Amino acid sequence: MGAKNCPETPRQKMIGMMYLVLTAMLALNVSKDILSAFATVNGTLEETNANFTSKIDETYAVFAALQEKQPKAKPYYEKALQAKKIFADNVKYMEDLKLDFFCYVDGKKPADVKGKTLAEMDAKDNFDKPGTYFITNKKADEMKARFKKMKKDIETLVGDGFKLKGLDVDAKFKDHDETVSWENHNFEHVVAAGVYTLLNNMVGEMKNMEYETVKHLIDQIDAGSFKFDNVSAKVIPNSRIVFSGDAFEADIIVAASDSRQALEVYWGGGRTQATEADIPNLKKEVSDSGGVVHLRIPTGGIGDQKFAGVIKVQGPDTATYYQFAESYTVTKPTAAVAGEKMNVFYAGIPNPVTISAPVASEKLRINWGGASATSLGGGRYDVQVPQSMSGKPITITISADMGNGKSQAMGKTEFRVKPVPEPTATIGAGITSGRQAKDVLLANPMIVASMSKDFNYELRWNVLSYKVTFVKNNVEEAPIIVKGNRFPDNVVSKIRSASSGTQMEISEIKVQSIAGARTLKTILVRIK
Repeated sequence: MGAKNCPETPRQKMIGMMYLVLTAMLALNVSKDILSAFATVNGTLEETNANFTSKIDETYAVFAALQEKQPKAKPYYEKALQAKKIFADNVKYMEDLKLDFFCYVDGKKPADVKGKTLAEMDAKDNFDKPGTYFITNKKADEMKARFKKMKKDIETLVGDGFKLKGLDVDAKFKDHDETVSWENHNFEHVVAAGVYTLLNNMVGEMKNMEYETVKHLIDQIDAGSFKFDNVSAKVIPNSRIVFSGDAFEADIIVAASDSRQALEVYWGGGRTQATEADIPNLKKEVSDSGGVVHLRIPTGGIGDQKFAGVIKVQGPDTATYYQFAESYTVTKPTAAVAGEKMNVFYAGIPNPVTISAPVASEKLRINWGGASATSLGGGRYDVQVPQSMSGKPITITISADMGNGKSQAMGKTEFRVKPVPEPTATIGAGITSGRQAKDVLLANPMIVASMSKDFNYELRWNVLSYKVTFVKNNVEEAPIIVKGNRFPDNVVSKIRSASSGTQMEISEIKVQSIAGARTLKTILVRIK
C-alpha cells in the first residue's frame, strides 16, 4: 500500500484527458453539440469525484483500523485526520464557489439553482461572465491564494520533503504562441460551461491530492507490520473516456503484493463480476517483473463499456483470488470546421472559420490542405487560399496529439474555392444607367465599386481611375481621364452645362482590393 502503488500517475493522466475537453471550444458560436459534450464530461467528472471520495473514505477506514492494531501508526493517523479537515474545508470552498458562479452566470439566487446540473445552466454558452467573475472580480486570485496555502499546510503537516502535484497556479501557459498566466489561460474568454467543468476538475485534483497524502502517511509506517492486512485488486485506467478506434488502457495491480511474484489476471468484457469459477471462460494476462499487469482492450462501439475478472496471487501453500471490475466510456473523435460565412473559400482574401473539438486547442494539429491560416484566438482563424486553387476543392483535416507519440484523427471538412466575384461600379449610391437629372448626378459626384448584397464578406474596393466621355447631338467630346473616385471640377462643370439628352459615359473603371486589380463595366447615363 505504498505510495508507489497509488494510482497517482494514471489518475493524473485521466485528469489530463478530461481537461482536454474543457477550454478548447472558445469559438464565438459554440454549437449545442459541444455544450452537450461539456455537460456530459462534467457529469462524468462529478461521478468520478463521488467515486473517488468513496475510495478515500475506505482508505481512512483502513487507516483507522490499522492504528487500533498498530500503536506506531497512531501519529500518522492523527496527521491524516488533520489533512482530511484541510481538504474538506477547501472542497467545501470549491462547492460554494461553483454554486456562486452558477448564480452569477444565470443571474439567479442560490435557491433557484441549487441542485441543478450543468445541462440546466441557462447561459452555459456565455463567454464574458467567466472572465468578469474570476479575473475582474479577483475570484481567481482568491482561489490561487487558497490553493497555495492548502498545499503548503499539507506539505508542512506531512513533512519529510513531501510535495503535492497538481493545481500549479504559478505555471505559465502557451495560448496561441503567447505566454499567459494560470487565470488568463483558464478563465479569459472561456465559455461558462467549460469553466464550470474546469471547477469540477479542480475538485477532482484536490481529492487526488488527499488520496496521495493519506497513502503517503500510510507508507511511512513499517509495511511489514500490515503487509497483507488489506490486499485488494486495483484497476488504474489511463482514461475513462476513449475515442472510437483507439484503445482503453489500464494497469491492474494488487496493493502490497510481492513484486518478485508474477501475477495472473483473468478478465472478460461485458461483465460486472467474475469469480474463480469463471476462469475457463476468461482471457489470461501475466504481470511483468514489477507485479503489474497492463491491460489493453481495443474499442469499437460507442457508449459505456464494462469488464471484470480475478487476480491470482500464489501464497506459500495455496493461491488466493481477488476480484475486480471496472467501466469506461467510448466516444467518437469529432472536430467541427465551420466557415463563418458559408461553405466556400474565396481565393486571395481572408476567409474566417471556427474550429471546435473536444480537445484543448494546443493539442490540435491542423492541415490546411494547401492554404495558410492566421490564428485569431478562441478557435477562430483567417484562411488564405492562393489564386491558383480557384475552382478546386480544399480539405481541412484535424487531428489531436494524444501524447506518447499517438495522434487521433478528429475529422475533416471540404470547402469549395471560388474566385472573388466582380464588383459593380455605380455613380454614388447606386446609379448604374438610365436617364438621370443633373441635380441627382451632382449630389453623387463619385464612382463607387462594391460587392453585391449576396457576397457575405467585407471587401473594400478602391477606385484608382476612370474615363468620362460626354456625347452631345451625336458628337463625342474629348474624354476626361480621372484619377481617384471623385468627379473633378471639369466633369462637374460639364454636367451643369449639359443640355437635355447629353450622354455621359464612364468607362475603363480601374479598381483595386486585396483580391487584386479589376477593370469594371462601363456606366452609361443620359442627362434629363
